[in-house]
Amino acid sequence: MSNRNSDWDDDMELTSRKSDNKDLVRFFGRLISNWYWFVLCGLLGLLCSFIYLRYTIPTYKVTAKILVSDDKKGGGMLSASALGDLSGLMGAKNSVDNEVEVLRTADLMREMVIAEEEYVVYFKSGTVHSIPTTSIPFKVNLLSDVDSISLTKSYTLKAMPNSVMEVSDRDTTFQVKLGAPFVIDGVGVLKLERSALVSNNKSDEYGFSIMPIRKATDGLIKALTVEVTNKLVSTIDLTLDHSLPRRGEQLLAVFIQKYMGRNLHDKNVIADSTLAFINTRLSKITEELAGVEDRISGYKQSTKLADITEQSKILLQESAGYNKSLAEVEAQLAMLDALSSYLQSSANPRVVPSSVLPQDVAFNALVTKYNELVLHRERLLLANTEDNPLVQNVTSQIAGLRQDMINNVGSTRRNLDLTRQKNVQMSGALTSQIQQVPTIERGYIDLARLQQIKQAQYIFLQEKWEETAISRTANVSNAKVIDSPKAGDKPVSPKRKVVYFIGLLLGLIVPLCFIYVRDLFNLRVRGKDDLDRLSHLPVLGMVAHSDENKYVVVSKTSRSPIAEQFRALRTNLEFVLHGGKTILFTSSMSGEGKSYVALNLAVSLALLDKKVLLMELDLRKPSITSKLGLPAGKGFSHYIIREDMRIEEIVMPSGVHENVSLIQAGVIPPNPAELLIAPRAEQLMKELAQRYDYILMDAPPVGMVTDAQLLARYADTCLYLVRQDFTYKEQLRIPSDLQMKNKISNVQLIINDVKVNRGYYGGYGYGYGYGYGYGDYGQENNKGRFSILTKLRRKKS
Repeated sequence: MSNRNSDWDDDMELTSRKSDNKDLVRFFGRLISNWYWFVLCGLLGLLCSFIYLRYTIPTYKVTAKILVSDDKKGGGMLSASALGDLSGLMGAKNSVDNEVEVLRTADLMREMVIAEEEYVVYFKSGTVHSIPTTSIPFKVNLLSDVDSISLTKSYTLKAMPNSVMEVSDRDTTFQVKLGAPFVIDGVGVLKLERSALVSNNKSDEYGFSIMPIRKATDGLIKALTVEVTNKLVSTIDLTLDHSLPRRGEQLLAVFIQKYMGRNLHDKNVIADSTLAFINTRLSKITEELAGVEDRISGYKQSTKLADITEQSKILLQESAGYNKSLAEVEAQLAMLDALSSYLQSSANPRVVPSSVLPQDVAFNALVTKYNELVLHRERLLLANTEDNPLVQNVTSQIAGLRQDMINNVGSTRRNLDLTRQKNVQMSGALTSQIQQVPTIERGYIDLARLQQIKQAQYIFLQEKWEETAISRTANVSNAKVIDSPKAGDKPVSPKRKVVYFIGLLLGLIVPLCFIYVRDLFNLRVRGKDDLDRLSHLPVLGMVAHSDENKYVVVSKTSRSPIAEQFRALRTNLEFVLHGGKTILFTSSMSGEGKSYVALNLAVSLALLDKKVLLMELDLRKPSITSKLGLPAGKGFSHYIIREDMRIEEIVMPSGVHENVSLIQAGVIPPNPAELLIAPRAEQLMKELAQRYDYILMDAPPVGMVTDAQLLARYADTCLYLVRQDFTYKEQLRIPSDLQMKNKISNVQLIINDVKVNRGYYGGYGYGYGYGYGYGDYGQENNKGRFSILTKLRRKKS
């Protein structure tokens, strides 16, 4: 069971893949069939691109690079200057990001616009559009304030005799004299002057546009790009898009100059502010210092003071020396007391710490010898007892040395006591002398301290004033131009190759989209592919479109492609009938060619020397009789109503072939459906089946009435007509539903009125699977008649 499912899945996947490939091939075939539209639209797209490039003003890219000092990256120009200590307080720190924002400000761009008068744009008038230019023989000067421009105005200039200029726009025309001021509403006071740039062609017409400062500034800001392309260095790239490369270079250069000038001005303002601050402080500190010095001089004169300061320093130094000596003596006494206690403990001989009294050489020698004996005694005890004479000898020596050291420590301590008493006495005497310093001297010390503070402030400010004054004269901008403005040789917009490519692409996309949308919204059957996709019923054959004016195109001598189609249809029909002989013709609606196909198929069957009967059973709207040019006579309705009528009375020759007979519809009855299923009708069909080899029933459209469903009981097969570009796709559900519900069995589809277009439908040819095409094969040799191929070729040419 799993293998069957796997095979089924593989079959479904293969079918889906084939269907997808077929749709893709069909789509490309459709594109190929409309190749001339792609060529035409592609050429049209290229033409539009050429026109666009011809009349589009090119834009050039002007680039420049500047280097700025960045304190964060160690490139600050103030780092080694005199203002280095004050720059943090005065806001002079730099960074690349800050400078980028400064370069993007509208105020800086406004300065450049005003300096270069970029609010006035000159142009040369052309046939289609105006071209910006800088070579104009006239110059416009704005005499009023630049902020007085509130409207954008554009005027053309024409030279007149006597230095008179004609100024005109769409609404007004007036004349002004060169050098004479004139007023334009919304602009201000202007004056025209002759420029040194004189055009070589006197017939050229020029003009100018004047716009508000803000509009000109905004336009240049949008055209300016300021960016840091490398974060590791402190360089800034500036790019200006302009239609005139030389003018763009000039504008960008002036813009950079304005930026550097503003930067230098900011530095000078900081330096000037610093100098003013220092001068103010210097004057105040000078006054305060002079006042303190006057107070000191008066104080000394009033108190008759000598240079007590030096004396006081000496007393303080001596007192500090005695105090230090006293502290050292106290420390040594404490150490001697600890050492004496250590030596008096004679329980076990122990090593005495050395360097306790580094200044006493004799004591240090006793300590060294004592420690050696103690260590020697300990080594002897490792192999002997304390009763050993050697051990006892060493022990007695140790006891003697200990007593000597105790005596030495006692003697040294007595000497230190005497030294301490002396130091205490001297320190007390000095303290008494210090306490005897007059209170007046203390006042003098306070004044001297204040004098030192004021003097230090005065010296610091004087040094900073000198440094700032020197740096003020050496101030430079923190930016440097390392790549001057240069315009590219080729315009950046529009790009010719890109425009041509887009034009060609759009030219190819338009017919592609048109074909896709046309197919997407197409509701009618376009060919066999639609039948394969929308219906599961088999296609018996296809009938091509015929330009002939007659209804019967099949004859004994006919070898036209359409005649071969009916022969192929006849061949396929033999495999469908399986020995049957009754064929029903129907369709979804009227006008799909049932009668036409039935007539020609009847003749094609008759050429096999078969007896063929064509029954006109469209009792509501019969058409075969009129198409054959036969008079109306007795027919099917008469036979069903009149029981005494015989079959021979309604059967008549068709006139198209001796083996083809016709039964007309007869009079149009009020109840055609009831007549078609009458018992006499069933008897008629049985008798006709015995007399004829083939019976072709032309029934009404099954999509409109039920007559075809009623006639299906007599038919061995049903040929369902589908007309190209006429039958709706939705109507293909009708035959499928009829067969699925067993209302009509053995339904075969026939595609009628197929317009031959090999590229569009992949070249199915004629017939069903045999592919008769338009070649020399099968064409008639009649000189007076053109084949369908010849007509189609001439029609295309």
